Amino acid sequence: MSELRCACSECTCTVDAAPQDGKAYCCEACATGHRNGEPCRMPGCNCAQAAQPKESNVDNALDETFPASDPISP
Repeated sequence: MSELRCACSECTCTVDAAPQDGKAYCCEACATGHRNGEPCRMPGCNCAQAAQPKESNVDNALDETFPASDPISP
């Protein structure tokens, strides 16, 4: 059987389990998208840090979504 790559977009780990719903992950943290910043279970893999949004990106997104056309409330 050929090795599968983890479906986590930043992960470089291989998976030894059969894929479910077309995707296979090396650990639960990768499967949930590192929602709470959990590290990958594989030593040396830094996919959790790469998967987390950068603070400046969050700030820019907030600025871009603020409705500038709304009137100022009295």
